[in-house]
Amino acid sequence: MPEPMIDLNRFLVETTASGKIPGVSFAALRVGTRIAEHYCGVRGVHDRSSVDAATVFEAASLTKPLVAHIALQLSEEGLLDLQKPLFDICGEFIPGDSISRRITAFHVLTHTSGLPNIVRDKTPLRTYFNPGERFSYGSTAFAWLQRAMEAVSASPLEMLARERIFDPLAMRHSSLEWQERFAVNHAQGHEWDGQPVPKRRVQTAQASWSLLTTASDYISFVQHILARGGLTAASYDQWFVPRVNTRQGDDAEDLIGQSSPDLNVAWGLGWGLEPSQGCFFHWGNNPGFRALVFANRATQDAVVWFANSDRGMRLVHKVLPEAVPGEHPAVGWLRIGSL
Repeated sequence: MPEPMIDLNRFLVETTASGKIPGVSFAALRVGTRIAEHYCGVRGVHDRSSVDAATVFEAASLTKPLVAHIALQLSEEGLLDLQKPLFDICGEFIPGDSISRRITAFHVLTHTSGLPNIVRDKTPLRTYFNPGERFSYGSTAFAWLQRAMEAVSASPLEMLARERIFDPLAMRHSSLEWQERFAVNHAQGHEWDGQPVPKRRVQTAQASWSLLTTASDYISFVQHILARGGLTAASYDQWFVPRVNTRQGDDAEDLIGQSSPDLNVAWGLGWGLEPSQGCFFHWGNNPGFRALVFANRATQDAVVWFANSDRGMRLVHKVLPEAVPGEHPAVGWLRIGSL
């Protein structure tokens, strides 16, 4: 039986006690077995109660792998053609933008759609390069993919997630939409200086960022993936094929193609990949919240954590080497600073 991560627990307790990060929800696998869950610090300025296994955090972009999993299932069932233009499935997304009409689910999942990550200020949404040309992290495209998934399945995304992932995996504290039952035990985000971020209560699922969950729930999803669950062998293997090398950019976005490809970090169908390490990963960034999931498919080691602070990603330098040993070029690619 693997040893529990006592040193990591001590580190997380000390870090949250220092006030740098108010609260952390953490879980890890070793050789595919759940070996550690640590809940440290407080839920936020709104509630000084301790974080526990049921404290719901914003998972931000850790939503995307979950949506990718459902998309692959719909593809297996002959409902969603990953190579068919989304325009042909559910209609126009950007009026007057003819290039966007070539965007497919494959482009969305590999971040090669040509659409931006977020729409800033009042900049009109548009494509910046031909779909499939190169990598540029683009969250906005997931709204179109969501529309297509809901159209072909005749089900809202929240129902798809509940029927295909949350209920089968007993993820009882997870939803893509705010639930009133979360009101009694949820985390509030905090800025770098500790100022609280007003809590969002999302009423309609958003495929790129709206997942609310716990580390205990999300590690169940990761464990399911490492056990090759929920997909045929052919789909599962295709999920992790490196499709395109990433580029640096700001927040991994490179709309004008100035950055060189990173030969050590690639993207599959919804996951970031370290091909030489056999690892997959994803990070999350919502205002006042940070999240990271990392797993090694060969060793079956994995870790996920959620933090209610803009500093939360910076736990990586202590946590990742102990939880998922090995070299991790994705940390440098993400340009994660020290705590």
